[in-house]
Amino acid sequence: MNRIQVEPFGRGFDCADDETVLEGALRHGVLLRYGCKHGGCGTCTVRLVDGDVEEHGSSFALSPGDRAADLILACASIPLEPCVIDVEPSGLTEEEYLSGDRSRPHDTRVGAVRPLTGDIAAVSLDVVGDPIAFTAGQFVNVEIPGTELVRTFSLANAPSDGRRIDLIVKLYPDGAFSRFLREGAVAGLPVRVLGPYGRLRIHLSHRDVLMIAGGSGLAPLLSMLRDLADRDFDRPVTLFFGARTAGDLYLTDEIRRVGSRLRAFEFRPVLSESWPADWAGETGLVTDALSRWRPRLAHDVYLCGPPPMIDAAVPLLTAAGVRPRNVYFDAFTPATPMTRTAALDPIIDVMTSRAE
Repeated sequence: MNRIQVEPFGRGFDCADDETVLEGALRHGVLLRYGCKHGGCGTCTVRLVDGDVEEHGSSFALSPGDRAADLILACASIPLEPCVIDVEPSGLTEEEYLSGDRSRPHDTRVGAVRPLTGDIAAVSLDVVGDPIAFTAGQFVNVEIPGTELVRTFSLANAPSDGRRIDLIVKLYPDGAFSRFLREGAVAGLPVRVLGPYGRLRIHLSHRDVLMIAGGSGLAPLLSMLRDLADRDFDRPVTLFFGARTAGDLYLTDEIRRVGSRLRAFEFRPVLSESWPADWAGETGLVTDALSRWRPRLAHDVYLCGPPPMIDAAVPLLTAAGVRPRNVYFDAFTPATPMTRTAALDPIIDVMTSRAE
């Protein structure tokens, strides 16, 4: 058992020998901000002031600079001795810390499932009871009916449309949620959803907005676009959407429709492997298209997609002039095996992976 002291509050809790810092906090009824709980989203970033931890899980949520500044992920760090952590990097207040985990379950029913590409589907869940309140960019944990498994997906609808939950799902041949969509997701079937979670959101500033999506990573950015259109957003917005072939692009008409409601919007689809002879969009990797677009950038940048895309884009953006603190991202990875039973605390609390 190791004691964790939490600054700047001067409070603390005990961690069992095999617990992460986050698991220890939630077991004691206090809150450290979190999202995916497997080291992928960076929501639970804290500073290790003293002590030592064993780190595990994904590595892309923290940059080398973050690690050099003693930042760790509470969900992926097991204390090896008594530790002092500073929660300032997560923006947690003492009131939130003491209030515990207030994430809540939502009862939904399957509304519709439709294919968007050969390996991506749109899933609509109708919310039963009170609408879900969320911020564009956040995600939810979805329990797979008939199993103990949960999966994490970003919301694609606007917060103004809280009577439904729209998801964009990457389909895997052996994926548990993919199997559910193929074999069991009939209209009206009850599905339990928990959340919302995550800190990805549009930030207030004077800078133009640049969005970069790959694969099913379009979901949170589409939610943001819809929300910005609802709010009559007045800053220029540019969306790069990378795919392998024209058949891998989806919802392009919807993107253009939403974009037409913004005061200044530019949509730049990018194909990396093959394209038709009459293709008028960008070609190559998304990073190639970014390099050709503008040599210097001073934007707020939002990236959502596979980790390799994010790993390649971030240094290119900062080299072009984007400040690191103005780059916000959400990395989408296949789900790791995780059960609802193993994840549940006395408080509602689900361990999940980023997408399946």
